[in-house]
Amino acid sequence: MPLHELPIGLALLICDTLIEDARTKKRSLIGLFSQITAKRFPYVHPAMTVFISMIGAKGGFNCTLTCEREDDGESVISVPCNMETGSPRDVADLVVSLRSMRFTKPGRYMFRVLVDGVPVMMRPLNVVERLNSTIEPQEPGENAY
Repeated sequence: MPLHELPIGLALLICDTLIEDARTKKRSLIGLFSQITAKRFPYVHPAMTVFISMIGAKGGFNCTLTCEREDDGESVISVPCNMETGSPRDVADLVVSLRSMRFTKPGRYMFRVLVDGVPVMMRPLNVVERLNSTIEPQEPGENAY
């Protein structure tokens, strides 16, 4: 059932993990990042958490979290999600844990949240190749800092 009004995206954050205090229900996002550096490709990232926060919708609605490489549209993930709010003033939060995400080559990847097929927010993730660094030989008497 389509929504009369699409929610507004408040946050789309990528991190290592999320911790929720059992008593207060406060959440802590640990290890926020927007870049992954890999030694070789294809690269499988072991685990990440995506935190999504929206406002402005009432009731339940279906959304999809996707990740695609920007230059050619290669899909990495497409995860269906459900969110629920009591009123348009309520903030709806969603936590998506992702395991073993496979990146076939370096590039800019785009996470998108779609509601009824319409993108309501997005966030880039840069996946880069780590180049072997070489240490230049030092001249005698130079400090090695």
